[in-house]
Amino acid sequence: MRPAFSASKPSPSGREKGRRKGAAEQLLADQVLSLRARLHAALGLGLTKSDGHGAKRWQSTDAGIQSHVLKAVAAFVGSLSNEALRLAPVKESISDILLALQGILKTNNVSVLIQAADVSLKFVSSIGNSVCQYPISEMVSSLSCQLSADQLHIAVPCASALTCILNSLVTARASTQAEIWEALEKTNAVASVISALQNYAPDVHPLNYLTEIISLLRSFLWIWPSSRYHAWSNCNLMAKLAQYCLSAETTVAVKILKLYAALALCGNGAMILLKNEELIPKICDLMGKSHPSVTRIEALKLFQVLLRSPRGCNQLMTSHYLPIVQGITNAISEIDEKSLVTEGCRTALLALRYHGNHHRCFWSDSIDEVLYKIIAGSCSSEHQTHQMLCHGELFNKDSKDIVNIDPYVWDILGYLAVHCNNEYLSVRKQKNNFLQALISCACSLATDFVTQKNSSTKFSKEELEPALRAVLMMLLSPSQYIFSEASSKFLKVVLPLGDECMNILLSSIESNVTRNLSGSFDCVKIMNNLMNLACLVIVQSNHSLNKRSVVGVLSTIIKECLHNRLYITRSNIASHLQFCFDGGSCCYLTEEWEGENVILFYGLVVLYNVLRRVSLVCIHCEKNLDGGIVCHDCREYYNEGLIRVLEHALGQNLSPGPKSYIVHILSLFGFCGFPSKFGAKMRSALCDNELVDLELLLADSEPLSVHAAILSVRCPKLLPSEKSLVHDGKTTVEGSRRSLYHVRMSDRVDSNALKKILEYAYTGFVMVDADIVRPVKTLAKYCHLKSLQEVLQREQPRWSSDCPRYDLTAAVEPAEHSFSDIILEAQSNEKMECHHGSCKLSTPHVHSHKIVLSMSCDYLRALFQSGMHERLSF
Repeated sequence: MRPAFSASKPSPSGREKGRRKGAAEQLLADQVLSLRARLHAALGLGLTKSDGHGAKRWQSTDAGIQSHVLKAVAAFVGSLSNEALRLAPVKESISDILLALQGILKTNNVSVLIQAADVSLKFVSSIGNSVCQYPISEMVSSLSCQLSADQLHIAVPCASALTCILNSLVTARASTQAEIWEALEKTNAVASVISALQNYAPDVHPLNYLTEIISLLRSFLWIWPSSRYHAWSNCNLMAKLAQYCLSAETTVAVKILKLYAALALCGNGAMILLKNEELIPKICDLMGKSHPSVTRIEALKLFQVLLRSPRGCNQLMTSHYLPIVQGITNAISEIDEKSLVTEGCRTALLALRYHGNHHRCFWSDSIDEVLYKIIAGSCSSEHQTHQMLCHGELFNKDSKDIVNIDPYVWDILGYLAVHCNNEYLSVRKQKNNFLQALISCACSLATDFVTQKNSSTKFSKEELEPALRAVLMMLLSPSQYIFSEASSKFLKVVLPLGDECMNILLSSIESNVTRNLSGSFDCVKIMNNLMNLACLVIVQSNHSLNKRSVVGVLSTIIKECLHNRLYITRSNIASHLQFCFDGGSCCYLTEEWEGENVILFYGLVVLYNVLRRVSLVCIHCEKNLDGGIVCHDCREYYNEGLIRVLEHALGQNLSPGPKSYIVHILSLFGFCGFPSKFGAKMRSALCDNELVDLELLLADSEPLSVHAAILSVRCPKLLPSEKSLVHDGKTTVEGSRRSLYHVRMSDRVDSNALKKILEYAYTGFVMVDADIVRPVKTLAKYCHLKSLQEVLQREQPRWSSDCPRYDLTAAVEPAEHSFSDIILEAQSNEKMECHHGSCKLSTPHVHSHKIVLSMSCDYLRALFQSGMHERLSF
């Protein structure tokens, strides 16, 4: 009978294995085969199975045999090619070599150790990244035990070999990295390296020992976040590193810059570096033209890490923006050095994400001219370049010259535009030809995608995304010049198409979203269509889009985004953003203003710009309105639909950009402000009459009773100066003396508008109907309630603006007059100096406010209402 069929692949027989091994050996050169035979003959002298079977181990302690094996290893690995490393016989030999080196490195014979260290370095350098294919934890342990400065001939090659191994682990599996880290912890390798750096003496130790130890520590910090604390918390080490960096030795400075970049992957480590007032100027200097390109590149890479967080960017750009901007601009200007230009563009991109004075400095350094020349490539004159950009010859440029750099140019241009004001452009002294050409080029690329007229172009949708995004950011620019230039050039192409283009984009989005609710989405297509639609609705105010249909489609998109069923990040489709740091970050709070899910952000931009156009017609039933965007009969429909979705989104952990647009959209329906849990708790304080200490006297209404402590923090403009406050004497409130202040408001103050302002001050959120928008907006402007004023003015949210936080901590800060009505005193023998008015208490205490404590803490509210005895109360 025939044997039963088996679906599993039969294992090869011994004869088959031998045939394969023989075929592999035939691929090796005769010299390699000869060296391999000598190697295994040597290994046979010391590599045996301890009990005759099982795993092999190195057994020989004879110095002669060890030296003989090391010579054979050196000869064999020196003959291997990259192709040979993939052959099974070679892999078998490498496994045996690892076992031999692990054993020999444990010998006490110094001469053998020196030879073993050199051979180990040659070995790991020869096999490269393939070292991760083998069990190397024992090898790592053996090498890390030989880092002592007492034997420099051993320590230097061992440190180099260890660094070579660790560099190959950057992309290794997490389990492999964890195994190696465990081996390093057992030998206390990080502490040994730190100690070596602290004890380094230039008159005793050679320079290559310092550079190799620095490189090794950098590898530790880059791969394993837990190692960084041992470095940045060691003051002596940080002082030594700064000393080395400040030295004139270029080789050492480059190594230190790489180490700092690894250390700055930890947010705490970055802050330690930023606090060193001598170090940052030195790093700025290393970006200068007087230094080699390799040094400038490493300085730029370090700044890229430091600029990632808003805090780091703010600290650098407040104190050191002039040399940093100059260094970046000089790097970008070196068009013949692509690596330097690339790193300069990356650093500029990170620095320009946030607003600040450094933007003015970039404009002063003619950043538009620098970017223009990158796009222009080899054109020799301004006229030729302008002609090329205007007539589409850009598409015929060699892709090797532009694909890697141009996306950075568009991103930089977008950030420059969205943070630019007319004052920044004034420093260019009307020299805007370069800026005009850049805007023209970006709009040409963007409109090419909109109209699909140049489908044969070699640029993909992923490569066009940065240009399209740059156009959108120019249309959101506070600079009237940039907005008018971009809108006119964009409209020049799309205007002849009328509303057809918008309707096609909306139909494409709708069909893609509704058709794929049960399947996968074409996220790239949806994202690009939303960006195009956003540009069109911004520049075309008189469009005939059906707002009801738009709201329905975008509501679906927002819901899908909030459930993470429709999700894409920029880095998924913009490959130029994937440069960021293969090392793992820790202790960082970083986020892009527009958030990770860019589909959600672009959907909200479209929705806001569609709804904010004043049409005086209900967006749902199209009835005529006196104000607002939805009639009374349709309000409940949106309360249950879109508004509920947006309010739910505000409760999630969103970035400031999406949150700002949601708040602006809700304001169109009358819901104004940034809701918060603490603000909701403070709402009941509006009805509290027991703890009020201030009355606002109105000409057209009854006085409004409020709490001076809350207004002093949330709306201080409603309070006059302390000297002008007039009170009508002491009144008794439940057995205590309380000052009641009176403030007479102007006759022009509308009482209903003031009530809305007070509600916003107390809670951070208020409902404003269309008939009262104007007086509330006027009063909000007077009271410097900028966040409320902006949403009522129907303006675009400012890019990178922060969402206001409900914060009353300023009420307990030292002040001459803080309206404090209770002192919380600690039972302690410690002494403190109080700067609160005329307070003379020396024990630890806090001046606080009963209204704030009672609204935020149920326990304290119960104590105040129970008639507890207050030893000290004002």
